[in-house]
Amino acid sequence: MIHKTIEPAINIAQDSETFGARLARLRRGLGLSKTDVADHLGISITAICHWEQDRSRPKSARLQTLADLFGITTAELLAEGNMPGRQKLADLVARARAEIAQAAGTVPSKVRIVIEI
Repeated sequence: MIHKTIEPAINIAQDSETFGARLARLRRGLGLSKTDVADHLGISITAICHWEQDRSRPKSARLQTLADLFGITTAELLAEGNMPGRQKLADLVARARAEIAQAAGTVPSKVRIVIEI
C-alpha cells in the first residue's frame, strides 16, 4: 500500500479577499444581518446579497455609509490588499465597537474608537 501525503488545505489570505467577502466578514463581525445593513442603507436585501456575491458593487454614496457603519474608511472597505496584521486589528475594533454599542444601547456606527500609536 502506498501512502500519499495529503497537503493541508490552504487558507486564502485576507489580502486576496474580494470586496464581497470583506463586506460579509465585516457585517458578521458586527453581528449584523443582511436585513440590518439593508435597513440601515435604505436598500433591498437583494442588493446586499449581490454585493457579497461580487455580482455588483455599491455606488459611491453608499460606500461612505457602509464605511461609517463598519467604522472604517472607504479606502479600507475597498482595499484589495489589506495586510493581515492590520486586518486582525480591524476585526478587533469592529468587535469592540459592536460590544460597546450594545452596552450603550446604540448602533455600532455611532461608536468611535481612536487608537494612538
